[in-house]
Amino acid sequence: MSSPSRAILLTGASSSTGMSSGTGKAVALRLHRAGWPVYATARRPEALAGLEAEGIRVLQLDVNDEHSMTAAVDKITAEHGAVGTLINNAAYSLNGTIGETPMDEVRSQFETNIFGLCRLTQLVLPGMRAQGSGRVIMMSSIFGQFATPGRGYYQATKHALEAISDSLRLEVDAFGIKVVLVEPSPVLGGFVPMSVADLGMSGQERGGLYDDFWRYFVDWHGAYRETEKPSGRGRMAVRAETVAKVIEKAVNSDNPRIRYRIGMPSRLLPRMRWTIGDRMFERFVRMFFPVP
Repeated sequence: MSSPSRAILLTGASSSTGMSSGTGKAVALRLHRAGWPVYATARRPEALAGLEAEGIRVLQLDVNDEHSMTAAVDKITAEHGAVGTLINNAAYSLNGTIGETPMDEVRSQFETNIFGLCRLTQLVLPGMRAQGSGRVIMMSSIFGQFATPGRGYYQATKHALEAISDSLRLEVDAFGIKVVLVEPSPVLGGFVPMSVADLGMSGQERGGLYDDFWRYFVDWHGAYRETEKPSGRGRMAVRAETVAKVIEKAVNSDNPRIRYRIGMPSRLLPRMRWTIGDRMFERFVRMFFPVP
């Protein structure tokens, strides 16, 4: 190839799927307006109509469906020679306690947040190796650094993503491929339940073992529903547009950081845990987050 591909494959670009806070949409718009050829994808292409109207290429892609992933990669490869940058953004948050969540729901969480992401990464790597360059951007979270009650399986997928990214980075560096982790603080409007019913905990907690906890869980997240003029804890959250700006830096940089920690909590808490130790950090979690 005469020059490396600039094509960007972005998963989870729909803001109406409940899988993100609109971060995917914000990333697609920012990179498109900066002149990058962006392929925005989602399970339901009709949810991408707004992006398509902006002139962004849209594709159907379900990270749980091998055929749709292969078709998307093949199309971009046919048009650009390879996928230049893969942004693994598709994910959803499973709510439930470790002891009560049905295992089929746990498996579905890992299928989407980890296994599908890994398979799509495998599909783009041959083209990147052939052109001698490429970039894989992994959307992790502040909760890839620690865990809280009620979302442990979701947070486990983000912990796993951290390990996978660190391993992959060393494996592909010799081929000119960069691997970047993005760790945002809570994003305003992201994964925020409006009611206990919105938690989607079908088949679990039937005995009412954690009823009080889940009501508190929903109320506590209210601070992150205040997207216009956040108050209290909401003021420490970040906006989707801020995350998109950082991802643009990661795409543009010749030597991107290994990790981009976005927002004060994401930058502060790892240092805090190292400083005060595990026992004191757990006391902080008990004081700050909902705990049964």
